[in-house]
Formats: sequence, structure tokens, C-alpha cells
Amino acid sequence: MILSDHIKYTTRKIDAFLEQYTIGTLIIENGQAFLQLEIGELIKLNDSFLIEVYDGSQYHRISYEQALNTFCADMPDCPLFAGLEARIKRKAVA
Repeated sequence: MILSDHIKYTTRKIDAFLEQYTIGTLIIENGQAFLQLEIGELIKLNDSFLIEVYDGSQYHRISYEQALNTFCADMPDCPLFAGLEARIKRKAVA
């Protein structure tokens, strides 16, 4: 990772912390979504989480169902969002 990328990632980590998000990598396995933390720990996701994936320039909110059911056009067995940097937090309870 080059220095400018490292600085940008560190900035995203600080922003995530300030906004009470947990940052990691989105993992899709056996019909289930997880957020993998840098330390290797997996957080099992469900509909109670806000999920945002990073596209290289900004975060985009996706639903839990989109995380599981959106696939690559040229690889129908490959979840589109798997392996992307993501951040999560629990939805506010009304």
C-alpha cells in the first residue's frame, strides 16, 4: 500500500470511529454475510445493520439482501460486494 492510500484509509477509519461504524471487509459465504475485521474476527450480519460498501471513492449504503443477492454480471456465482471494504453499524431502534 502506498503512503497516500494508507493516509486515505486511516482517514476513513477515523471517520468510521467518529460516526460509530465498524470498518472491515465484507465476506459472503454459504448464504450469510459477515464483516471481517483487521484482526480476523467475523461479525455476522443481518437486517439489523446498516451496511455501506466503499467503491474506491465513497461509501454506498446497501441492504443486507443486496449484499447477499447481487452478483457479478459475468460471474453469476460471485457476489458483487464480497471482498469490498465496508463499514457497518446497528440501526437505530425506534
